Amino acid sequence: MSVSKMQKLTVIATMTDADAIIQRLMKLRAVSIEKASDGESKTVLDSFAPHTDVGGAAARVARVEAVLPVLAKHSRRKKKLFAAQAPISPEAYRTDGRFDTAWKVVEETHKILNGQAECRAQKEAVIGKMNAYRPYLSLEFAPDFAGTETSGYLVGSLPGSTRFEKLTEQLSDIAALPTLLSADGTGLYLTLVYHRAEEEKLLRTLSALGFMRAPLPPEKRTVAALYKEAEAELEELEAVLSKLEARLSILADKLGEIEILWDVERTALLAEENKRELAATKQCVVLRGWCPQRERERITALLSVFAVAYEFAEPDEGDDVPILLKNNGFAKNFEWVLGMYAYPKYGSFDPTLIMSVFYFLIFGLMFADAGYGVLLSLVCFGVVHWCHPKESMKRFLSMFGYCGISCAIFGVLFGAYFGDFPLAFMQNMLGRPIEALPRLSILPAEAANVAILFDPIQNPMVFLIIALAVGALHLIAGMAVKAYILCREGKIADALFDIVAYWILFAGIGMIFVAKTAGIIVLSVGAGTVLLTAGRHKKGIAGKILGGFLGLYDLINFASDLLSYSRILALGLAAGIIAQVVNLLATLNSGFIGFLLMIVIFAFGHLLNLAINLLGTFVHTSRLQYIEFFNKFYESGGTPFRPMAPSDRYVKDVSHEIDTSPATVSADMTQD
Repeated sequence: MSVSKMQKLTVIATMTDADAIIQRLMKLRAVSIEKASDGESKTVLDSFAPHTDVGGAAARVARVEAVLPVLAKHSRRKKKLFAAQAPISPEAYRTDGRFDTAWKVVEETHKILNGQAECRAQKEAVIGKMNAYRPYLSLEFAPDFAGTETSGYLVGSLPGSTRFEKLTEQLSDIAALPTLLSADGTGLYLTLVYHRAEEEKLLRTLSALGFMRAPLPPEKRTVAALYKEAEAELEELEAVLSKLEARLSILADKLGEIEILWDVERTALLAEENKRELAATKQCVVLRGWCPQRERERITALLSVFAVAYEFAEPDEGDDVPILLKNNGFAKNFEWVLGMYAYPKYGSFDPTLIMSVFYFLIFGLMFADAGYGVLLSLVCFGVVHWCHPKESMKRFLSMFGYCGISCAIFGVLFGAYFGDFPLAFMQNMLGRPIEALPRLSILPAEAANVAILFDPIQNPMVFLIIALAVGALHLIAGMAVKAYILCREGKIADALFDIVAYWILFAGIGMIFVAKTAGIIVLSVGAGTVLLTAGRHKKGIAGKILGGFLGLYDLINFASDLLSYSRILALGLAAGIIAQVVNLLATLNSGFIGFLLMIVIFAFGHLLNLAINLLGTFVHTSRLQYIEFFNKFYESGGTPFRPMAPSDRYVKDVSHEIDTSPATVSADMTQD
């Protein structure tokens, strides 16, 4: 329920130790590096960037990444929604031969991909030749035949719209004999034997008709022989491609190793990028960053084995201190909801715990259904338990799992089990009156049988009152947080006049309906306090008076904020009514066929209702936190703490223990 205390970390080390220090700090996941200021780099220190190999590391990552989708496509491994991370020690992975073996697979895969690209290009060329040969397969002469001394010989095509009979008529006054070889929708393929004395006249006529010479090579073999040769070449290329595909299927069994290699190389790239942010002298590097105060001991243990100078310091005023939230097991699952809005400023109040309680409460009221809630919790917690997702996804799913519990609780109180399914099934499928259901209500007889409290659809005004009451409690909690912040800052008078005075005013309004005289007195005290103190910071009598009236006018803003919580009623009724419609459609037919139809309609309808209203409930519950609750006190503007860390898309680094023995320090250090 707080923002972790942060400290500035400054480390001065030798250049030879820079890589080892960065690698170990990344494993620690406790330090975010800060780029050296441009002014300092130019006037005092140089950048360490020239000593890094970001380009080479990025190229290696890209080379590995290029083969991942190829091997995944050919892999026989079952695809999982949440694949478990492989536990490895990167150092052992690099030295036990797996690293080199994985790189050999990558290089062979690239070689195969290049071979496939070359084969496909050749295949396209061969297919192009076959398409060119196909219309001329019946040609008796070889393509290099050009006629005799007195007779010419042409092979070519005319547009598909040309009629062969009309062509014959047009050539009737020329000593030329056309012979049709074949025809299709795109062309008329033919040969022409002509007297050479008529060649010029013939070519003019053919050119006007759109004649094109056949794209045949000057070979002495027939076109049929060339086509057969191309077919054989195509079969050979297909065989080569099949062998390459088969080899890829074998290499795909190493997909897991390539995924590990990607993370290892990606970690190396991140290390180079982090080193690029260091400042440097001729012999030393300077690392500046931020770390949580509670991690100081671990960082000290890590740095103590190096020949370094380091310092932990408190943040200065004006520093952009990164924010690390610190919450309990329940509230930490809601931190990402806060992160979607904005992180709090360093030193300000972290509202995650209070927000998580109201989020849990309001989410359940908006989507109050025991069936949906149990289903949501089972799915979310089941995925967390059996699929072992990453921490961020684990928190995301856990939050919805807890919200499902809230939905189930309010669903039982309001008698919603997939809407009114027990009632619909009892009446429509079994033909029994609803009175046959056990009465669970603790309220008068008009309440629904299966509801412990009441049915919101039958009693919307009662539900609206509850929604507004929760909203009032939510807003007052926000004001209470503001009062706490003011008191912590020593502004007790501001807390009394700006917060407590309004509470007295609200109490007076409420008491009027119970004890009118006492309510009017309390209301007058509250209103008078607001009127006299709201403008205390204004200049001049007129400003103070105007400020007092504006303070009273804030009641309208409060009422407007309160009415926003009527969306709890709207969302709750929408989900319930849609569920009732689904149940009505599902239970229209009786008998065995009707039962089968009920299962199909029930499953499809309720899953659709769950998806639609789950999204709406999430959006509107979040909106009430962001707009109504945070508006009362929240100071945003913080930057989330993002420590240096190794890549963990596919692997989990199990070498977490920091060995502080001198034997682990590089030989470079011992030479210093």
